[in-house]
Formats: sequence, structure tokens, C-alpha cells
Amino acid sequence: MHGVEFGAGTVFAGYRIERLLGRGGMGTVYLAAHPRLPRQVALKLLNRELYSDPEVRGRFEREADVSAHLDHPGIVSVLDRGVEDGLMWISMQYVDGTDASVFRGTSLDPARAVDIVAQTAEALDYAHERGVLHRDVKPANILLARARSGDRVLLTDFGIARLRGDARQLTRTGAFLATLAYASPEQLSGAPVDHRSDQYSLGCTLFTLLTGESPFPADNPGAVVAAHLSKPAPRASAAVPALPAGIDAVIARCLAKDPTERFGSCAEFAETAVGALGSASRPNAQASNPSAPQAQALRESGSQGPVAQSDSRPTMATLVAPPNSAPQLPLAGGPGWGGPVGSSASPHRGATPPPRKAVSSRWRALAVTLLVLAMVAGVGLVGVGAIYWKFVRPTRVPPAPTWGAHESVASGFTDLIPIRPDGRGWRDASCSATPSLVVLPGDPAPLRQITCTDANGVLAWYTEYPTAADAEAYLARHTTEDAIRQLHHTSLAAYRPRDPAAPFTLAARERGNVFSANSVVEVSWPGHSFEETRDDWWQQASF
Repeated sequence: MHGVEFGAGTVFAGYRIERLLGRGGMGTVYLAAHPRLPRQVALKLLNRELYSDPEVRGRFEREADVSAHLDHPGIVSVLDRGVEDGLMWISMQYVDGTDASVFRGTSLDPARAVDIVAQTAEALDYAHERGVLHRDVKPANILLARARSGDRVLLTDFGIARLRGDARQLTRTGAFLATLAYASPEQLSGAPVDHRSDQYSLGCTLFTLLTGESPFPADNPGAVVAAHLSKPAPRASAAVPALPAGIDAVIARCLAKDPTERFGSCAEFAETAVGALGSASRPNAQASNPSAPQAQALRESGSQGPVAQSDSRPTMATLVAPPNSAPQLPLAGGPGWGGPVGSSASPHRGATPPPRKAVSSRWRALAVTLLVLAMVAGVGLVGVGAIYWKFVRPTRVPPAPTWGAHESVASGFTDLIPIRPDGRGWRDASCSATPSLVVLPGDPAPLRQITCTDANGVLAWYTEYPTAADAEAYLARHTTEDAIRQLHHTSLAAYRPRDPAAPFTLAARERGNVFSANSVVEVSWPGHSFEETRDDWWQQASF
């Protein structure tokens, strides 16, 4: 039985079911009467079919464990938990109201939006001070209860939260549980996260409340991931012209790719946002609001905030990052990509300086002669040092980039993927190792993936699985075979996606090639049909 079906009046674990509140992928929530007290509770039950999954069970138990550390009026309390008739359950504080996701599609009054975020920020800082990271801050997890004036805000769903320093992993290799639209770059890249990751998600939430849309809307998960990793923060005032430009600078700082460039706490972010809104109605706003001069400078320069700039095309992440993958993330996209996240043309903190121009051997020989003459003439250590520094000292030549662990993927498609990440592939494609991957429940967990975008706007994802059987299992679950193309010693199959809304247009797999036997190629050509992609890309691709 999928889910849990209880009718009104059913007694479960002593609680009397009153009505259904909601249903999700993991469980079902009912309004129930407490067995001994005159109060109502939210009774959350794990779906029966998930009870055998130890990781899902661990997440469900973690929600109660983590919330037990927290006692704050802005955080939903967990009252009890247990197992009854093979069903795991948690009883929680019942909040009579709604959640902030109901405002999606409409721009909320700015003062109300900032007030909701400010109350959430206070709850988050309280959790952070006690070593708890939420890791899934989004409008749907912000409950709004009735109050005498304004909103009473409560933060809920600590199901994927963790205690800082707790090394236990409750997400299987290949799974990513946080909602992509609000996930921080460090979450998506597999890098260590701290309280500033929750702040990033809260900044995305403020943008959504102010504009009605998430900061980086896209049609497929890969495009969302790529935007979080490389695109500058959007301007809320561009979507809602009535908003003061100062709020753009606040959101841009909160959504900085480098966590060190964000605010020191969620409360500081919320206070600055309140100030940015208030400054719009004050005559001397720039003098009274410290973020206003920054906003003015951003308007004059045309910048959108202190974040990495990149002319990046969307990439797709359909799998998970390999365990312990290094957080050196290439910025996928057009010409000029290749720096770590946080780098840009401007001297931001953590930016990679350009290599010095090499000095020719002819100039070096002349410089050595000058050094001797300078010492004879007595120009002093400063003059001698200057000559040495400019002409003689060895020039550090940065090593050429390699595919590293992703070499096994690149070697299977030598005519499609460039030999090095800084090269160009088939049809002038730029390629990079996919930094963060998400796997759907039930899919085989892959090993690694390379993403390429060619000059025609075709996106291709080359995904390596542990075995050929895993590659076949993935294709069997999501595609149907459509055509076979005979190659020199092998054959190339084209697969049509079963789901018309799938993020890929066509999938391909070469049979008989030992170098790519474990790999699947997925192709997306926005605005084009399967047939067009098959005839143009699949028929011509140099496998």
C-alpha cells in the first residue's frame, strides 16, 4: 500500500485521527487529537513501503532527534515519536494556518515578505547557535499561523538537518534531498556547508516572496544547478519595479557564491533588508542606509552584486557527486569558462590571479648582464632586486588542466569530448566535469559525468555507471529504444524518453565499445523534437 490511509475516527498509537492535512513523497500528515490532553497535533507517518529503507528511516528519525535540541517559538516542536504496526510516526505541534509557498506566482507586500524572512532568520540563528543546520530552507517549510497582528512564523521540517560536526550521512551516495531552487552552491557542489548555506536559501526565499518566482527558474534540474553555481544573483527590482534598488544589493550579497562574502548571520541579513526597504521612503536614504551607496554603485556600473560573473549556459545534473569529490568546480558555459567558483575578472576574495607573461631567454640574458653592471655601478640592492624580479626570476607556469577522475568518461568518447577541459569537443563544444548530480529514487547510482554544450546549443551529458547492466537499467526505466545506427565495429542505439517532460530529448548508447560500455549519453536540444535531435545530432555524432 502506497502511503497511509486512515479515515476520521481511526485511533493510531493512541491518537484519534480527525482529518488529512497533507501527503508527500515520504509520508502522510494527519490532524489528530492527543490521547490524554485537550489539544490537537500533527501526526506524521512514514509511508509503509519506505520503512525497509534504512536511509529513509534514518532521515525520519533524525527529524525528531534534531528538533529535540531546539526549543524556540519560531520552530515547530516535535512532541513524541514511535513505531506502531510497522509504521514510524512523529507527533508535532499543529500550526493552524498555511505555508509561505501559497504566495508563489504573486509578489507579496515587501514589508510582509521581509517580516516573514526576519522571523525565520531569528529561528535559524537560534538553531545555528546550537550547532543545527536546517539545509532545506524554502517557502514550503515556513509556516504562517494566525496572530493578532501580522504573521506568526514557524520553521518546520528538519528532516535533512544535521548537527554540525556529525559525520553520519543520511543521504545515499547519489541522492540530493534539498530543493534545488533554494539550494546553496556549496550544497550542490558537495563542499562543506555551515550556517551561511541556510542564509543563502533564506535569500532565495526572500526573492521568491518579493517577486513570486525563484531566483533561477528553469525547465530542467541541470539548468537550476548551473545557475546557482555560476550565474549572478538576479535583481528583484527588475521583476517588481516598485522595489527599492537597495534590496537588490542585499539579496546579491546573501546569494554570493563565496560563503565568506555573505552576511555574518541570518539576522544581519534580515536587518539589512529591513533597512533597504525603509531607506526607500527616507529623504537621505544613502546617508542612513549603509547598503544604499553599494546599491547606487551597482546601478551605475550595471552590476548585479558581488558574485562571480559567467556567461554560462545551463548544464544538467541528473546524478550525484562522487563521494569526497573536490570542490574545485569549473564554470560550465561559453568561452572563458574554467575558473573555480568565486573567481571573476575583478579582484574578489578568493579570485585566481592571471599568470604572469613569460619572459624570453633573450631578455633573461640581457637582464643578467644588467645585474652584473648594476652591482659594479653600485645601484644598490633595490635596483638589483627590481631587475631580478622583472626579468630573471623563474616564471610559474600553471599546469595544464586534466580530466582527473573523469578521464575514464572522456576516454570513452575521444571524438566528442576534448582531450583536456580547456579544449573544444565536437562541434566546438565546451565541456566540464559535472560538479553536482542528483539521482532519482530507484535509479542506479552513477560514478561520474561530463557535461558539454556545443555551438548549436545542444547539451550532452556523458554519464558513467559502475557496470554496463546499470547503464541498461537506467535506460530501461526512462526510455524506449527507437533506432540503431551501424558504426565501423559497433552500433549506436537511440532512445526516446518515456516522459514527455523529461529533461533530455534523446539518449544514446554505443554497443560493442569496451571504453564506453558503462556509459549513457543524454542530449537536450531546447526547442527541438526527438526526431530533429536524432537526425541532426545522433546521426552525425562522431562516436
